[in-house]
Amino acid sequence: MRKQLEFKLLASLSLAIFFLLFLAACDHEPVEDRPELPPVESLVMDFSDFSEAPAGAKSTAATHMHFMHAFGTVLVWNTVSSVTLALPLAAYGRALQEEPEYVGDHTWEWSYEISWGDQQFSATLTGTRLNNEEFSMKMVIAPAQMPDKKVKWFEGVVRYDHTHATWTLYKEENTAILQAEWSKDFEKDEATLVYTYVEQGKSESGSQIRYEYNPEEFYDATFIISLSSGTTRIEWSRTTKEGRVMDLEKFGDTSWHCWDSFANGLVDMSCN
Repeated sequence: MRKQLEFKLLASLSLAIFFLLFLAACDHEPVEDRPELPPVESLVMDFSDFSEAPAGAKSTAATHMHFMHAFGTVLVWNTVSSVTLALPLAAYGRALQEEPEYVGDHTWEWSYEISWGDQQFSATLTGTRLNNEEFSMKMVIAPAQMPDKKVKWFEGVVRYDHTHATWTLYKEENTAILQAEWSKDFEKDEATLVYTYVEQGKSESGSQIRYEYNPEEFYDATFIISLSSGTTRIEWSRTTKEGRVMDLEKFGDTSWHCWDSFANGLVDMSCN
């Protein structure tokens, strides 16, 4: 009888230790799987070189026709992305400064409040390990005073090595408006970001803008804009700002149409 009691006691103790170890393992954060947030450039296209027209230039002014056509073509996409990304971009920028909290099941949360205009918002960015190579991300924002009014602003899948990411961006009604795909070669410092307009029921749904950066080229930056009316290709130097544009619909040919550097006023010039 005594041996039976000792055996039962030992078995119970072993079982208790097993459950304690099991619970400890469940609560343990797998630090090696914690997502590192990708850079803002994986989500936000850089339109800064076409953010404003040269002083005194107009789209009808022949001396600036080439740059102004490129500027006007890019402006539409700049406006769409700025309106769509303004609030979630501010929230994402704040997340880059915060430390996530592990909430279990290979999932982490960045939770904080941000000021936007004269309003306060609560933002929650959630990252979840999908496999050894990828993790998912989702940004949800709500007015601080109405936390139940949550809106999903974007979600995506990111590689752990930050060489590729795909995103879907939403309007306030949780309506998908843009899809984005980003690729980065860190050895060559080359990058590509593509926006596809996906809002349903719109005439230009399916149109795209593609940004490419290749530091080995003189014209190291490129926009390729595809609309229902045709395709516009824009190449320019991020350093001097001189560039060229090709647009069959606008110019009636498939030749390059060039403009000079920023220092020289971005005026039209012959292509060499």
